[in-house]
Amino acid sequence: MRLPSGLRAVLGCVALAIASVAHAQDKKACDLFTRAEVESVLGVALEEPMSQAGGASCHFTNFAQNKPRPPQRVDVSVNVQYAAAPNRAAVEQYLKFIDEKTYDNPAEVSGLGDAAVSHGGPNAPTLAVFRGGTMVLTINGTATLEQLKALALKALGEPGTTGFAYGTPRAPLPRPALSSAAAKPGSVEQLKRELTAKADAGSVRAQMALAKLYEFGSVGADGNVKPDYVGAAYWYQQASDGGDYEATYSLAVLYRDGSGVAASPATALELLRKAALAGYVPAMVPLSYAYAATRTGVSDTRARYWAQEAARRDDPAGWALVGYLYNKGYLGGSRPYWYKMAMDAYLKGAEGGDCVAMMNIGGLYFNGDGVPQDRAQAEKWFEKSEACKGKDLDWLREKAAKYRQKAATGHLPKVQDPDQPSKSAGPKVAADGQKVFGALMAMIVLAAALDVAQGSTDSSAIGSGGTAGPGSPGLGGSRGSSPAPVRHCRQVSVGSFSTAHGRNAISPSGATTTVCD
Repeated sequence: MRLPSGLRAVLGCVALAIASVAHAQDKKACDLFTRAEVESVLGVALEEPMSQAGGASCHFTNFAQNKPRPPQRVDVSVNVQYAAAPNRAAVEQYLKFIDEKTYDNPAEVSGLGDAAVSHGGPNAPTLAVFRGGTMVLTINGTATLEQLKALALKALGEPGTTGFAYGTPRAPLPRPALSSAAAKPGSVEQLKRELTAKADAGSVRAQMALAKLYEFGSVGADGNVKPDYVGAAYWYQQASDGGDYEATYSLAVLYRDGSGVAASPATALELLRKAALAGYVPAMVPLSYAYAATRTGVSDTRARYWAQEAARRDDPAGWALVGYLYNKGYLGGSRPYWYKMAMDAYLKGAEGGDCVAMMNIGGLYFNGDGVPQDRAQAEKWFEKSEACKGKDLDWLREKAAKYRQKAATGHLPKVQDPDQPSKSAGPKVAADGQKVFGALMAMIVLAAALDVAQGSTDSSAIGSGGTAGPGSPGLGGSRGSSPAPVRHCRQVSVGSFSTAHGRNAISPSGATTTVCD
């Protein structure tokens, strides 16, 4: 099995920041191990290896022309590239290619070279090992990942580390300065001092508590949170570097929204992907939005994957987004199937408290989409959505009230023929803003920070700083003299991933706008 041509091409680009120059001491791929060594790892007898690409590639197989076909064919390809100068960005370039050109989700592999990643299915994985900034060893084929790792160890000489640090260092974020004035005992400033001492000593919990304190811990006279995003970004970065994936997610939101840092959709996507791949569920729906806005050949598939993965893990925001994707026909099937699956997903999201899912259930009943048009059910679900709390949901309550009143008076639109083609252009899912809970969030953050400062070891003391929901439906438009059907839409962060605003868009608090299909 040979490497795909695109992957072979990127290996050349990854390994070579400049033109590749083989050194005299660099081994060709077939010289990295003997056939007997490969046979001992794979457990099968092999034919003579075939050298390809001027020695950069070597192919091992148990199949040969004019010989009986083996019960199970085995093919393993080895590719090695050398560069004349170290390339710190080699791993990033490789991962970027995987992300934009394949459907694989790469995973870090420890104990091999200076960095290593695997990707692909369990029956035909690919292992890429990076060493010294100048060498990239890639092994793939019909073997297990453990077998590929064993081959890599033989090729590198256990374990082949050089201490070279891969990765393009980011410019350091500015460290927030503590007030020079004497802090009053029990004040937020005193709490910052106590936590800073622990954070500087390497406590990731203290770093996370500080980040939340800077973002949510101060409330103005008007009762609104007065965030210090610059300070929050610095401490989220420290905690993220220490392995806290909630911090990685929170930092991604700041980069997405340009809060305390220069807006960078690419950095936000990278951080969201890192958190999501580590299993941090709140990052999955925002990552879905981010992929849908990148417009690569595989981004739409990745957007759907992460929405469905969030739903699979019972994230209410994930269920609401999956419901939206079904409702618009982006997950396959015919229109009756769309609406059935959309309703099922919305119900699960609503059960978890997602207000957008509640609104969209009301919309299905209001429009008669996949269910009998039912004014009582529409009114019920709009009322549930209208009852959602939070200052940032004023727009949602306003629209829910409007359509609840229409449902109550029986002012419903004509039901669309399910056999007619949909006029919707389909969803252009985009980024959602992080919810802020005002004074309540500040109290939670202060209590958690105080707990850390006083030395509690309960890792559950610091709660999540809020998660991004799947968006919010903007309602509008007209259908002749009938009332407008409820549009299933989503909320877009202004100035973030999308600038495409709907005809009837609204902008609650100036931070987001609602895009309607």
